[in-house]
Amino acid sequence: MFLLSYHLDAAHLVVELGETVDLDNETAIEREITRLLPCCGPHAVIVHVRTPLLTPRALGLLLRVRDRSWERGVSLAVVAGHETARQVLGAAGLNRVLRVASTLPGAESRSRGCRPETEASRSRNPGDRQRAPLSARAPRGPLGPYSDASRPRFPGER
Repeated sequence: MFLLSYHLDAAHLVVELGETVDLDNETAIEREITRLLPCCGPHAVIVHVRTPLLTPRALGLLLRVRDRSWERGVSLAVVAGHETARQVLGAAGLNRVLRVASTLPGAESRSRGCRPETEASRSRNPGDRQRAPLSARAPRGPLGPYSDASRPRFPGER
Protein backbone atom coordinates (compact mmCIF):
# COMPACT_ATOMS: atom_id res chain seq x y z
CA MET A 1 0.00 0.00 0.00
CA PHE A 2 1.33 3.40 -0.94
CA LEU A 3 -0.32 6.63 0.17
CA LEU A 4 0.58 9.95 -1.39
CA SER A 5 2.12 12.24 1.22
CA TYR A 6 3.84 15.60 1.05
CA HIS A 7 4.91 18.46 3.31
CA LEU A 8 2.62 21.47 3.17
CA ASP A 9 5.22 23.45 5.10
CA ALA A 10 7.76 22.71 7.82
CA ALA A 11 5.05 22.01 10.39
CA HIS A 12 2.41 20.12 8.34
CA LEU A 13 2.51 16.73 6.67
CA VAL A 14 -0.41 15.90 4.36
CA VAL A 15 -1.41 12.26 3.77
CA GLU A 16 -3.96 11.67 1.01
CA LEU A 17 -6.50 8.90 1.44
CA GLY A 18 -7.86 8.35 -2.04
CA GLU A 19 -9.67 5.04 -1.75
CA THR A 20 -12.50 3.61 0.29
CA VAL A 21 -11.33 1.88 3.47
CA ASP A 22 -12.67 -1.65 3.74
CA LEU A 23 -11.77 -4.96 5.35
CA ASP A 24 -9.17 -5.79 2.70
CA ASN A 25 -7.07 -2.62 2.91
CA GLU A 26 -7.74 -1.26 6.42
CA THR A 27 -4.63 -2.66 8.11
CA ALA A 28 -2.35 -1.68 5.24
CA ILE A 29 -3.63 1.91 5.23
CA GLU A 30 -3.33 2.18 9.01
CA ARG A 31 0.20 0.78 8.92
CA GLU A 32 1.20 3.23 6.18
CA ILE A 33 -0.24 6.29 7.94
CA THR A 34 1.34 5.22 11.24
CA ARG A 35 4.68 4.79 9.47
CA LEU A 36 4.37 8.32 8.11
CA LEU A 37 3.65 9.81 11.55
CA PRO A 38 6.74 11.71 12.56
CA CYS A 39 8.38 11.23 15.90
CA CYS A 40 10.02 14.66 16.00
CA GLY A 41 9.38 16.40 12.67
CA PRO A 42 6.15 18.20 11.72
CA HIS A 43 3.81 19.18 14.52
CA ALA A 44 0.64 18.29 12.59
CA VAL A 45 -0.56 15.63 10.20
CA ILE A 46 -3.47 16.36 7.88
CA VAL A 47 -5.33 13.36 6.44
CA HIS A 48 -6.92 14.46 3.17
CA VAL A 49 -9.91 12.20 2.49
CA ARG A 50 -10.50 12.29 -1.26
CA THR A 51 -13.27 9.71 -1.38
CA PRO A 52 -16.93 10.61 -0.73
CA LEU A 53 -17.59 7.25 0.94
CA LEU A 54 -16.50 6.99 4.57
CA THR A 55 -17.17 3.53 5.94
CA PRO A 56 -17.31 2.63 9.64
CA ARG A 57 -13.88 1.07 9.14
CA ALA A 58 -12.55 4.41 7.88
CA LEU A 59 -13.94 6.19 10.93
CA GLY A 60 -12.32 3.65 13.25
CA LEU A 61 -9.06 3.96 11.35
CA LEU A 62 -9.07 7.76 11.66
CA LEU A 63 -9.72 7.53 15.39
CA ARG A 64 -6.91 5.02 15.91
CA VAL A 65 -4.51 7.15 13.88
CA ARG A 66 -5.54 10.18 15.94
CA ASP A 67 -4.74 8.30 19.16
CA ARG A 68 -1.34 7.21 17.84
CA SER A 69 -0.51 10.72 16.70
CA TRP A 70 -1.42 12.16 20.11
CA GLU A 71 0.87 9.60 21.75
CA ARG A 72 3.70 11.06 19.66
CA GLY A 73 2.76 14.66 20.39
CA VAL A 74 1.48 15.32 16.86
CA SER A 75 -1.95 16.83 16.24
CA LEU A 76 -4.23 15.44 13.53
CA ALA A 77 -6.73 17.20 11.30
CA VAL A 78 -8.93 15.77 8.55
CA VAL A 79 -9.89 17.38 5.24
CA ALA A 80 -13.17 16.06 3.84
CA GLY A 81 -13.75 17.77 0.52
CA HIS A 82 -16.93 15.89 -0.36
CA GLU A 83 -20.17 16.93 1.29
CA THR A 84 -21.12 13.28 1.84
CA ALA A 85 -17.93 12.60 3.79
CA ARG A 86 -18.50 15.70 5.97
CA GLN A 87 -22.08 14.58 6.64
CA VAL A 88 -20.89 11.14 7.75
CA LEU A 89 -18.27 12.67 10.06
CA GLY A 90 -20.86 15.08 11.46
CA ALA A 91 -23.44 12.34 12.01
CA ALA A 92 -20.81 10.32 13.87
CA GLY A 93 -20.03 13.35 16.04
CA LEU A 94 -16.39 13.48 14.98
CA ASN A 95 -16.13 17.03 13.59
CA ARG A 96 -14.43 18.43 16.67
CA VAL A 97 -12.56 15.26 17.63
CA LEU A 98 -10.88 14.92 14.22
CA ARG A 99 -10.79 18.69 13.50
CA VAL A 100 -12.66 18.26 10.23
CA ALA A 101 -12.36 20.95 7.58
CA SER A 102 -13.59 21.16 4.02
CA THR A 103 -10.36 22.60 2.59
CA LEU A 104 -6.65 22.15 3.13
CA PRO A 105 -6.12 25.75 4.36
CA GLY A 106 -8.98 25.24 6.81
CA ALA A 107 -7.40 22.09 8.22
CA GLU A 108 -4.05 23.87 8.43
CA SER A 109 -5.54 26.66 10.53
CA ARG A 110 -7.40 24.19 12.77
CA SER A 111 -4.25 22.19 13.39
CA ARG A 112 -2.32 25.30 14.42
CA GLY A 113 -4.68 26.15 17.27
CA CYS A 114 -4.11 23.26 19.66
CA ARG A 115 -1.26 20.92 20.32
CA PRO A 116 -1.89 17.57 21.99
CA GLU A 117 -1.78 17.61 25.76
CA THR A 118 1.40 16.55 27.48
CA GLU A 119 1.39 13.48 29.71
CA ALA A 120 1.68 15.68 32.81
CA SER A 121 -1.46 17.65 31.99
CA ARG A 122 -3.42 14.48 31.19
CA SER A 123 -2.47 12.83 34.49
CA ARG A 124 -3.75 15.80 36.53
CA ASN A 125 -6.63 15.16 38.90
CA PRO A 126 -9.96 16.75 37.99
CA GLY A 127 -9.87 18.65 41.30
CA ASP A 128 -6.68 20.42 40.22
CA ARG A 129 -8.48 22.40 37.54
CA GLN A 130 -9.05 26.07 38.02
CA ARG A 131 -12.69 27.02 38.32
CA ALA A 132 -14.27 30.08 36.81
CA PRO A 133 -15.48 32.75 39.23
CA LEU A 134 -19.13 32.55 40.28
CA SER A 135 -20.01 35.60 38.20
CA ALA A 136 -18.72 33.93 35.02
CA ARG A 137 -20.54 30.64 35.53
CA ALA A 138 -23.94 29.97 34.00
CA PRO A 139 -26.83 30.57 36.39
CA ARG A 140 -28.45 27.49 37.83
CA GLY A 141 -32.01 26.53 37.02
CA PRO A 142 -34.18 26.99 33.96
CA LEU A 143 -34.35 30.33 32.17
CA GLY A 144 -36.71 31.90 29.70
CA PRO A 145 -40.47 32.17 29.28
CA TYR A 146 -40.93 28.46 28.57
CA SER A 147 -38.59 27.07 31.23
CA ASP A 148 -41.35 25.90 33.57
CA ALA A 149 -43.34 23.60 31.31
CA SER A 150 -45.49 22.30 34.17
CA ARG A 151 -47.56 25.51 34.29
CA PRO A 152 -49.96 26.39 31.48
CA ARG A 153 -49.19 29.62 29.60
CA PHE A 154 -51.80 32.04 28.37
CA PRO A 155 -51.27 34.79 25.78
CA GLY A 156 -50.28 38.11 27.30
CA GLU A 157 -49.32 36.54 30.65
CA ARG A 158 -45.75 36.59 31.88
